[in-house]
Amino acid sequence: MTVEDLANQTGVSVRNIRAYQTTGLLPPPRLQGRLGLYGQEHLGKLELIRDLRQQGFGLEAIGGMLVNTPDGAWSEYSLVTHLFSKSFFTVEPSQRKAMAEMASHWGATASPAQKERLAKNGLYRPVEGDEVEMLSPSLERIGIQLAELGVSLDTVLDLQDDLVRHTRAIAKTYVEQLFLDLIQRMTKDKAPGADASATIDARQIAQMHAVFERLRPLAIGSITAAFPVVLQQEFDNGIKKRLKTGGKKR
Repeated sequence: MTVEDLANQTGVSVRNIRAYQTTGLLPPPRLQGRLGLYGQEHLGKLELIRDLRQQGFGLEAIGGMLVNTPDGAWSEYSLVTHLFSKSFFTVEPSQRKAMAEMASHWGATASPAQKERLAKNGLYRPVEGDEVEMLSPSLERIGIQLAELGVSLDTVLDLQDDLVRHTRAIAKTYVEQLFLDLIQRMTKDKAPGADASATIDARQIAQMHAVFERLRPLAIGSITAAFPVVLQQEFDNGIKKRLKTGGKKR
């Protein structure tokens, strides 16, 4: 394929294709005289880059992912990102809200520092103007109920930051040790005689989707199942520490 053919087939502009080559994300074409020709490996890799960009990943992050993606598996990974991107693991639709309203339940206006924290914790996505997309409306409703109990906005933000940090670590473990491991196992066994760049067939796609449909509630439910037990243990430990220190924080 020429670069124009590659652009037409993937929907990625010629300019961006050349930019990906310059940054090292995409290998250079094979030269035939002065004409650069692209093959299936370029196509699969570019489709993966395109899909990851559409999910909001930066070029540096994509570069790190590509380093760990087996050669010739670009099409498979592109297919996987398409099947399980955006909303596969979400359990509720997102909602939009003006950033100025985020602190209204505390009878105040969010400070620039508080807005900055909201924008960085990953639960809110900037949309346009002062609006944000709340990716977990349920968590926002919990924050409102905490406000009604007299919990300060800064404390709620602290809790959210800790929640995101720890759940992200758990999610990363699930993704790397369970989901990606299963993808690798299910995509490495291609049909006999298929070349390295061949995509997985419809049967494998259906099988993968069915397995992930079963794994999704198990992964999410495991957090719900373990947290009450750990919460009780930490509450008991916290009470004991306070009694030993005369009620003072340590």
